[in-house]
Amino acid sequence: MIKLEHVSTPYPDFSIVFPNVVFPKNKVTFVTGRNGVGKTSLLKAIAKLIPYEGVIEYTGFATYHFQEPILFNRSVFDNIIYPLKIRKLAVSDYQDNLYAYAKILGIDQLLQRSAKELSSGEKMKVSMLRSILFSPTILLLDEPTTHLDLESIEQLTELIRVLKKDMTLIIVSHNKAFINSLQDFNYHLGGSHVYR
Repeated sequence: MIKLEHVSTPYPDFSIVFPNVVFPKNKVTFVTGRNGVGKTSLLKAIAKLIPYEGVIEYTGFATYHFQEPILFNRSVFDNIIYPLKIRKLAVSDYQDNLYAYAKILGIDQLLQRSAKELSSGEKMKVSMLRSILFSPTILLLDEPTTHLDLESIEQLTELIRVLKKDMTLIIVSHNKAFINSLQDFNYHLGGSHVYR
């Protein structure tokens, strides 16, 4: 469960005020609304990547997956396990999930390739796997279908269905088919909540 009360994100010339909400645990919530209403700001505030006012309450750890993948000039495998290394976690404890998730996403044959050789869609899948491997409590996905073809979106959909057994997911997307296939809860932003 994630609880928001009187949350706003201040910017130099305006503030975005978010309606109070409780996001259900182990469900897929889609945040929808037109461009500029604060969808990305909301995810970043929950992940504590930007300043905010008010109360954002949850237990566990939230990780934010960026719209554009950022990969190191290393192998796909080394990119995926990087969060484990910096947290000093044993890679062996996570290898079963790594290979299982890689197979679902169709990148299990790419693990020894250089990340720089991948297509944009493959890079998105690698960065996605890197975000989920250490099992965050809350996964925040910002337009995760960007760069993905139809088959890859179906693979991502399958992975999200697996993940929500153990994670709470909040997703920003404009892809109606993707939303309809996964949505448990909707948080729509619109109206006059952006104050300039």
